[in-house]
Amino acid sequence: MSKEFRNTPSLLVRQRFWAITLFHFLLITSSVVLAWLLRFDFRIPFPTLLFSCVPVLILFRIAALARFNLLHGYWRHSSVSDVIDIGKAVALGSLAFFVATRYVSRKYEFPLSIYILEAIITAAGLAGARLCAMALKNKTLVGPATRKKRPVIIAGAGEAASLLIREMLKTEFVPMACLDDDVFKHGAKIHGVPVVGKIDSVATIVNTYGAEELFIAIPSANGAQMQRISRICEQAGVRYRTVPHLHDLLMGRGSISQLRDVSLEDLLGRDPVRLDLSQVRNQIAGKVVMVTGAAGSIGSELCRQVLAYSPAKLIVLDQAETPMFYLQLQLTKLPGGDRVVYAVADVANASRMRRIIGEGAVEIIFHAAAYKHVPLVELNIRGALTNNVLAVPPLLDVAEECGCETFVLISSDKAVQPTSFMGATKRLGELILAARPKKHMRCVSVRFGNVLGSQGSVIPVFKEQIEKEGRITITHPEITRFFMTIPEAASLVLQAFTLGEHGDILVLDMGNPVRILDLAHSLIRQCGKSPSEIKIEFIGLRPGEKMYEDLFYPKERRFGTTNRKVKRTQSEIIAWPALRAHLEDLISLSNSGTEISIRAKMREIIPEYSYQAEPVRVPLEVAVDFSSSAMGISRAFAAGAGQD
Repeated sequence: MSKEFRNTPSLLVRQRFWAITLFHFLLITSSVVLAWLLRFDFRIPFPTLLFSCVPVLILFRIAALARFNLLHGYWRHSSVSDVIDIGKAVALGSLAFFVATRYVSRKYEFPLSIYILEAIITAAGLAGARLCAMALKNKTLVGPATRKKRPVIIAGAGEAASLLIREMLKTEFVPMACLDDDVFKHGAKIHGVPVVGKIDSVATIVNTYGAEELFIAIPSANGAQMQRISRICEQAGVRYRTVPHLHDLLMGRGSISQLRDVSLEDLLGRDPVRLDLSQVRNQIAGKVVMVTGAAGSIGSELCRQVLAYSPAKLIVLDQAETPMFYLQLQLTKLPGGDRVVYAVADVANASRMRRIIGEGAVEIIFHAAAYKHVPLVELNIRGALTNNVLAVPPLLDVAEECGCETFVLISSDKAVQPTSFMGATKRLGELILAARPKKHMRCVSVRFGNVLGSQGSVIPVFKEQIEKEGRITITHPEITRFFMTIPEAASLVLQAFTLGEHGDILVLDMGNPVRILDLAHSLIRQCGKSPSEIKIEFIGLRPGEKMYEDLFYPKERRFGTTNRKVKRTQSEIIAWPALRAHLEDLISLSNSGTEISIRAKMREIIPEYSYQAEPVRVPLEVAVDFSSSAMGISRAFAAGAGQD
């Protein structure tokens, strides 16, 4: 490489510096001459006085501009702070020039008005130069030359819209108009983009401007507002996206330019519940925590949140080896990941659980392990009975023997007036924790609805159907469910850990239930499809399903907590000796009884449980043999029968 070529960058820098300096020299000279002309009716009397002072003025002006770093020439990136610095530099230079000419050189004949006129003209020139540079940079804003790009409409006319429009100058998108429900903004312009009407007028505005898409620039919009905007866009047949949530922007997890599809969390019809977990750290820090069912959606999120509160050790347990492998890959990357112990085990194996809990000196257990898919559980009621119910009392006994302080059971809204066997097992789990006499260990249950995005939930199923089949299957057009996000669910479990008293059931306020059909329509639009492209088929309720879910039993007593979004409930409990006798009967039935007899026994324990009289035939490909686990639990019951 030649010496001349290597020196080219520094040469260009020097040339740029002298060009910027020359510009300021000409600007200051022109400003003082123009001020003189204005003062003397466009005549130049006393030229000697004028031009003898110009070099002094230039010296002070250049020095002041350098003091405030205004000689760099990167005017395209100017901001309000630069304008403020220009004002400061001009004021400082004028003050120095006034002192030098008035009190040092004693040129009293220099007109006082020139000091003010020249300062105003110089400041305007400096700011104007930067404004012109920014205008040249932003010349791709709204105009005839931009019509070949992708025109869009923006919902919102606030600060987020302003930032979004500036970011869009770097992309192929062209903002044509803004919509806002605040009528006082109508007629205004944001960086040249007019605010033309309310959000309700999306269909008309999109057609008027030929827009291809709508960007939602309202990061603080709550669930109800997002639901309304999404519905308007769907009716207008226009695709829509949104900027990140304001919370994500403040936490540094996104930028205004990172547009994303409207997520189903946006369409919950309510604001995501942000629970106060300040007390969690005090109760988890330095403790040994175990999460069962850790490889599931709720369990894995619970592990991530628990790890953030600095436990002495976190034991993650699941019987599914492959999901545990992927969980290990995730947790090892997090702060504190070296404090995680991975255990592949079955919670129904009492001896194995005793070894893990005892050797690990576990102090807190979050029990998320369960079979949860309603139709599959209806085909495998013995397995669900073993895993969801019969494994719980021995696990509680082992935990108490090993000195565990708190046991939190994750339940479901399907436990309320259950029509599915899964719901009945969850309800029986609640009853076990509520009825079991307290010695040293506090037992709390957590009840919540469907979790958006969890494994096997309706959303991933719908997405796969849209992509692969071009259709969506829904059980019934009016079926509704309560929904919550995975972080909400995990946070509720942690909140229950801090708030619940022994035997309590903690329930999150999840707003109004959401119609599954509405979710399907929103998801179709998010996938860039029109309702005419994706067929919706109604297939009828599957075994165990019901039309509507409930969060509380009518006779349950409800109490407030320190968090108004969380309710504490207490049920009518069964005496522990009677409940243990029922559980012994269930162990026998799981080994030798029929499905009808097992369901009948469940109804005897839970009168609210309703089910079809005809037994569900178990296909060979989904049948599972749980006889060995049931026998092991029977022995565990016998061993611990005299302890309570």
